[in-house]
Amino acid sequence: MPPPGHNSLPSPLSPQPRAHGTASDHCNRRTLLSGAAALFVKMGAGSALAQPPLKESPPAPQAPDAASPRTKELVARMSTETPPPIEVAHSISYRLSTRADADQRRLDVYRNMSSGKNPVVIFVHGGAWRSGHRRQYVPLGVCLALNRITAVIPNYSQAPGYRFPEPERDIAAVVNWVHDNMSRFGGDPEKIFLAGHSTGAQIAALVALDARYLGFHSLPLTVIRGVISISGIYEVPAGFEYAFDGEADRAKASPMRFVRDGAPPFLIVRGGHDAQLVQRQSEPFAERLRKHGVKVETEVYPEEDHSSIIALASIRESPLLERMTRFVKDHS
Repeated sequence: MPPPGHNSLPSPLSPQPRAHGTASDHCNRRTLLSGAAALFVKMGAGSALAQPPLKESPPAPQAPDAASPRTKELVARMSTETPPPIEVAHSISYRLSTRADADQRRLDVYRNMSSGKNPVVIFVHGGAWRSGHRRQYVPLGVCLALNRITAVIPNYSQAPGYRFPEPERDIAAVVNWVHDNMSRFGGDPEKIFLAGHSTGAQIAALVALDARYLGFHSLPLTVIRGVISISGIYEVPAGFEYAFDGEADRAKASPMRFVRDGAPPFLIVRGGHDAQLVQRQSEPFAERLRKHGVKVETEVYPEEDHSSIIALASIRESPLLERMTRFVKDHS
């Protein structure tokens, strides 16, 4: 289901690209981006994981630092303008669904109309496997498109209605959709990257490492050119029974267990004040990748916490956005 506050956003635009330029178009873009920024603060970037929720009384599905002063500061710096070269196609269905879960299986595409075929980044949002929405990340999509990267931001099935491995199956279906359709949206289907924040990073990394998900669509793992993992979870802990059916499922959902030779390059990013779970797992995951000969780049942003770091990525000309852009261009 859409997150709380979703109904306050404007209605989705047409799923087909259209030209920009009228005063009404500019007004609609400002409204959409302003709503996305406000929702970003309200929901804490759809995030997650300082501690697993208690079984008897789960807390609200947002990070303790969701409304941190640093996050609010960065959200206030997000641009609410979309330059005319950027075009957004909203609410495209990528997998068969029922009417009840249709919104969970839709995606938005952000493209730069002033350039040719660009690398594609599929960004998977966080939310402790049970919250978050693609419309929170409009500023991120615009920022990537301004840097000549076609951004694809999907929703995916969420717990408790959909448990593991449905989110991974959805994101594999997104990769398949991008591979088959991206040429007509200004993206290069031969240059697909996965990215994610928090639990979204867990999903993205697993799809890039465990062959069964893309294999269902007869796609090789080599279709993924690289993975950008922001404040990721690499070994799923106990305490999230609403999303995983016991220890066996948690093991199957843990990217740490599927590191392999020949995996795509990884950029692993976290904040200096990130969730403890993230801080404990990031370097061991990077080290395991290195032991398998995988190209790994790591970055720690000392000022950032679990929510502010994804806000930082959504600010034009920020150091994290520049780092992500460089990683994509280096491996395209």
